[in-house]
Amino acid sequence: MPRYYFHVRDDISAQDEEGLELPDLAAARETALEAARDMCCADIKQGWLDLDCRIDVTDEKGETLLSITFGQAFEVRGGRR
Repeated sequence: MPRYYFHVRDDISAQDEEGLELPDLAAARETALEAARDMCCADIKQGWLDLDCRIDVTDEKGETLLSITFGQAFEVRGGRR
């Protein structure tokens, strides 16, 4: 199974040194989306959210296969009063 690495890019970049073995890029995309949603929730609890933060998914060669911004991780509904 291929190994994918999930690097967080925000005001401080965090390199994923271990990665995860996943069946395919679709599974890696879902993993990145779930991680972005978890991080968004933590940020919101702190009272802020930066939708430009992202997770870059790379392969074992270090090539970027996809990027997920926090803004792509969810849909905003409502907000009108």
